[in-house]
Amino acid sequence: MLFETSELEVSGSSSIIGFTTEGGGNWKVWDRYLTIDGKKAFHIGNVCETCSFFFERLEGANKSVNSEVVVDALNKGVRNLAPSIVQALALIVPDGKYKLLLQDVRPRLVKPGEESDYFADEQVALWGVNGFWGMPHFPKTEYYRLRTKSMKEGRGLFEFLVPMFPHNWLDQRRLAEYEAAYNNNEMPSAVSISILDIKSPADWDREQDITSHWCLAHYLIDGHHKAYAAAKSGKPFTLISFLAVSQGISSEEEITEVVRALNDLGRAQ
Repeated sequence: MLFETSELEVSGSSSIIGFTTEGGGNWKVWDRYLTIDGKKAFHIGNVCETCSFFFERLEGANKSVNSEVVVDALNKGVRNLAPSIVQALALIVPDGKYKLLLQDVRPRLVKPGEESDYFADEQVALWGVNGFWGMPHFPKTEYYRLRTKSMKEGRGLFEFLVPMFPHNWLDQRRLAEYEAAYNNNEMPSAVSISILDIKSPADWDREQDITSHWCLAHYLIDGHHKAYAAAKSGKPFTLISFLAVSQGISSEEEITEVVRALNDLGRAQ
C-alpha cells in the first residue's frame, strides 16, 4: 500500500546521479539517460509519446548510491517520511522537483524473454514486435515487476523496479541476513529515483482493453540486497521513491493521477 506522499524541491545538489539528453534526426532532444558519475547508466526512453516505453542498461550502471547518514533507519525500515530522513536522502538525488512516495512493494524478479517480461508480453500485445529487429525490446538487465493495474478510459499502470546491477554481484552473507529479517516479519527500506512515462501507439490493429501504458519505473539506487532477498522470500519491503516530476513523459496532473491509483490499489488490497 501507499503509506505517505510529499513534495520536495532539491537545489544545490552534489549527487553523482544525473539526467542527460541527446538529439536525434531533426529533434534537439530525443533520447533520455540516467547517469552515474557522469556515465550513462540507463537509456530511459525517448520523448515520443506514441513510441513504446523502454529502459536499457548501459555500462555506467554498476554501483549503488548509499546514504550513510540514514543507513540504520533504512535497515530497520522507514514508516513515515520524517524530515530528517527526507533531508538526508535528498543529498543523493540530483536537483529537481520530486513527488516522494513511501509504499510497500512485493517484487517479482523477471528476466528478459520470460513469459512475465513486460517487453515480450504486454508491450508486444499492443505495439507488436520491433519493426527493425523483428523481436521484443531487450533491456539488457533483469528487473522486478511490481504492481499492474487497470485504470479508467483504457489506461493501464505498469510498475517496475530496475536494479543498477544483476543479483549475481550481491554478497551472499548480506542476502542471508535480509532473508532472515524477512522471515522475522521485518520490513527494511530501499530508495529509488523514479520516472513516469505515458505511452500510447498512434494506431493498433488488435482489440485491446488497455491502449495507454502508464509506466512507472523505479531505478534502484540503494537496497539491492533487500530487493533480491524480498523477491526470493516472497516478502514485501518499503520503497522510498523520488519521482522526478520533469524527467518523464508525463505532466504533474498525470503524476497525481498515478499516485491516486496507487492509493486506490492499496485500499483494495
